[in-house]
Amino acid sequence: MTLEPETSESRLSDRLDVLAAEHGLPGSAVAARRNGHEVFAAGTGARDVDGALPVTPDTGFGVASVTKFLTAVLILQARDRGLLELTDPVSRFYPDLNCARDAEMRLYHLLSHSAGLPGLPFRHLATPSSDAEGPGKMRTPGDLVAGMNATRIEMLGAPGAYVSYSNEGFCLLGGIVEMLGDCSFAEVADRWVLRPLGMHRSFFCAGVTEDRTDLAMPLHRGASGLQACGFWDAPLFFPAGGLVASVRDMARLISVLEGDTQVLGAKAARDMISWSLPVASRQGSGARYGLGLEVSALENGHVLGWHTGQRPGISSFVCHVVNGNVSVAFAANIADAPSAAIGGEVLAELLAPESRDRSQPPLAGRSASAGTDAVCGRYGSREMGVLKVARAGDRLMVDLPSGRHELAFETPYSGIVAGQTFCFLREGAPASARQTATALALDLRILPRLGGEGSLRQ
Repeated sequence: MTLEPETSESRLSDRLDVLAAEHGLPGSAVAARRNGHEVFAAGTGARDVDGALPVTPDTGFGVASVTKFLTAVLILQARDRGLLELTDPVSRFYPDLNCARDAEMRLYHLLSHSAGLPGLPFRHLATPSSDAEGPGKMRTPGDLVAGMNATRIEMLGAPGAYVSYSNEGFCLLGGIVEMLGDCSFAEVADRWVLRPLGMHRSFFCAGVTEDRTDLAMPLHRGASGLQACGFWDAPLFFPAGGLVASVRDMARLISVLEGDTQVLGAKAARDMISWSLPVASRQGSGARYGLGLEVSALENGHVLGWHTGQRPGISSFVCHVVNGNVSVAFAANIADAPSAAIGGEVLAELLAPESRDRSQPPLAGRSASAGTDAVCGRYGSREMGVLKVARAGDRLMVDLPSGRHELAFETPYSGIVAGQTFCFLREGAPASARQTATALALDLRILPRLGGEGSLRQ
């Protein structure tokens, strides 16, 4: 792979400032590595609600779902230590979990979000570490298993049939890490990954205390301006989204995909990429989800492994060009920042033009065409709530948590909405213009039609 010589740090710094201003980011930071060495790191804006404390590349940010990559690395390490196999049934570790009792659901299904689990509500119910023990608390994987067993779960399909994002699946994986390490998930992560990689600015949300400095406070915009919304301190969901890290540490973490460290060997790195399934919302793009990361093809035959994270007050992105040994990390202390687009701009500065990502979805589509009334209806899950798709004049609109948005179709069944890819499905395949859709694939999630005809199951 050809790399541009001596990429201008000042150009990247100036561009970060411009992007932060364009998107209204209170504070953000970027770091990039090449061949195991840092080649760029910068921060811009403020890390506090008053705008007084500057962001640096060492500032700690909540990284939300980027944590899933760390969890996947821990499971691959456990495999390489002889403690488990990726093909082990989930029932080996959770014999009482009703939806896994037939032993068809395997660990690699949880890692690739292909276990068949629908969107579940438990991230909304997780108990903070500060809450006392007692009935109704949801703090441990055992509590999660009990909650899942008490919930009527209609699986999306057989394990391995579809990719559909499941935070709960990674909570179960975190519980397995705790069983094998005989201590908390955070302690195993620190011992197996954070310390060996020199990630000294990384810890889990329960460690956010007054004596920790240089943290980017998660912020949101309220009626009176920016307001602090705090870190997500729910130990059950630490494996799904509880890491706090600097962008320098995030870049160190994703760079293990090169497979040349004691933390992650060559075979484990290959497995994280190759054990992958197509993403239903990105038909024809080649986009896939592997073991704890998304996978995209580059035009010169290289592969990009990447992940994003979103929580209230948090946006993050990491990526690594496999066999090109280039890594980028980005973080901001506000939700809904275009983190993948910003990180992608930095990556584009480091890569020659012929190496750009060819599977990135377009930013805009064309208006909906005739026949789209067949997709009108209500879609949803216990996690995401109800999303209503309806016609408004000659446009097709969907009500998302962020507001009402137009569906911009690139094909008769798929396109872009609010920066996310979508595809209407019928029995698991793209719905034609005249078919009534049975599900909406939105980014990495599949949302069944509510009260409609048909089924996802094949």
